[in-house]
Amino acid sequence: MDEKARTRLDEAIADARMLLIREKKWTVDNPELTGDVFAVEWREKTKFVLIESELRRRKQVKAQMAEEGREKRKADEEVEARKRKRENEVAWEETRDQRINSWRDFKKGEGKKKKKKAKPLG
Repeated sequence: MDEKARTRLDEAIADARMLLIREKKWTVDNPELTGDVFAVEWREKTKFVLIESELRRRKQVKAQMAEEGREKRKADEEVEARKRKRENEVAWEETRDQRINSWRDFKKGEGKKKKKKAKPLG
C-alpha cells in the first residue's frame, strides 16, 4: 500500500531480473525467461538484492551517525577550548596586582645590590 515501499520493491525486482539475465548471458527475449526455474532463481536474486540494499542503507546510516557524533565532539571541544581560554584570561586579570607588586619589589631591590669585596692580588 505504501507507494514509496512499492517503488523500492519494484526497482529491486527489476534489478534482480536484469542481474540474473546478465549472469546467465541471456537476451531479454530468451524463451527460458518464462520458465519455472527462472522464476525461482529470480525470487532468490530478488532476496539477495533486497538484503544488499538494506545492508548498504544501514552502513550509510551508521556512517552518517558517526559523522554527526564526530561533528558534535568537535563542537564540544571548541566550546571547551573557548571556556578554558576565558578562564585563563580571568585568572590572568585577577593576578595582575600580585604580578605588579612582585615587579615593583624586584625593581626596589635592584638599586641595593651588594658590592663584592675585592680579593687581594697576592
